[in-house]
Amino acid sequence: MDIISTLKEIVSLVIAGVAFPGLNFHVKPGLYPIGNPTEESPVLITSNYFVTYKRVLASLRNQSLKVWLLVIDTGGVNVWCSAAGGSFTAEKIISHLQEVDLSESVSHKNIIAPQLCATGVDHTILAKAGWKLKFGPIDIDDLGEYIFNNFQKTAKSSQINFSVKKRLENTLSHNSFISLILLPLILLVDILAHPIGFLRPLAEWLVFNFIFLFFYIWFFGLIYGVIYPKIPFNSGFLKGLIVSIVIVPICSFIFFNQSELDFIISVGTILLYSTVISTDFDGFTPLYGMDFFEKDLVLLTISSILIILGLILFPLFI
Repeated sequence: MDIISTLKEIVSLVIAGVAFPGLNFHVKPGLYPIGNPTEESPVLITSNYFVTYKRVLASLRNQSLKVWLLVIDTGGVNVWCSAAGGSFTAEKIISHLQEVDLSESVSHKNIIAPQLCATGVDHTILAKAGWKLKFGPIDIDDLGEYIFNNFQKTAKSSQINFSVKKRLENTLSHNSFISLILLPLILLVDILAHPIGFLRPLAEWLVFNFIFLFFYIWFFGLIYGVIYPKIPFNSGFLKGLIVSIVIVPICSFIFFNQSELDFIISVGTILLYSTVISTDFDGFTPLYGMDFFEKDLVLLTISSILIILGLILFPLFI
């Protein structure tokens, strides 16, 4: 992926992530012809998450494939999350097949779905409705080889490859989104944790905190993305906690050592940011599934409440 494409995806992800629901920043469900397909061309299925659709479309064009692309309404959620969450199902696929009246465009009953939606799509339901479903390769870039190989997957195209390159690509998108979401919370955390200090000139606390936490988000995110598979545990929350134990006290000691209060508040604040970043990163990889992500959200919620309460109450006892 070149730099321009990566930057475009980052912008797309950020816009899609922060857009208000009323803007409906999703791809319109429907049947899309890619590369002048014929009635015998393969039919692919994907979600209507904007970034997913853009990546799929770019890959299909790069491979010069002639296919029909059926985009189903998953509420703007990516393939594996929507499948695990119940919005990418066999019933949903059948409903969309009927809506677009696929029989008018193709002469066969074969459809190809992403392998990562297999957790939510029951192929037997589609078979009863007269459709023959195949789960294609995990990586859309392997689709051309899959079609050329008479719709047979190789061992390579059936396995997840979460390489350093892909983790860094995810980190770029992830950190851009996290920066826009987390940085505005700095003001609230500072006011709750240090209401008297809030009366200081903005240049003494707000500007510095913004600059520090912006660079910290990128510093932590890049380190976390690179060493992700090497960190113990499958839980993103616990992975982030392990990394934080090493990084957070050092950063707090170097940058927030004016007083014991500043040090403690910075440790709690940075730890909160670190665990949010690491837990949210779970959503970029299907390696461990939604069960871990849901458990991580519970752990993150509990720890966030405890940390915020600690930040508010601690100054009262010193």
